[in-house]
Amino acid sequence: MKKLRLKQVAPMRFGITFGFILGVAGLIMVPFILFAGGVWATKEPSLLGIPWLFFGAGAVFMPLIYALAGFVFGVLLATVYNFVSRWTGGIEYYSDDSN
Repeated sequence: MKKLRLKQVAPMRFGITFGFILGVAGLIMVPFILFAGGVWATKEPSLLGIPWLFFGAGAVFMPLIYALAGFVFGVLLATVYNFVSRWTGGIEYYSDDSN
């Protein structure tokens, strides 16, 4: 076992990875949002399908918004980590060199 330290993270790569993960999370949430919109639209027949407009647009744009927000916050988190790791020495982890 080898003791290593993670002293720096590439902000752009971390932002891309974090944005991809949150984009997939947004895709997973889409069916639940559409279901909630359908339940709400059937409870209020006087709304004439207006909830479907908002929930449908939200379902379409949610993965994109989540991916963009994930990228921005990923870059910010990596930058903050790089700044703080100068003082703290970074995250310590163990690695096995067996091939």
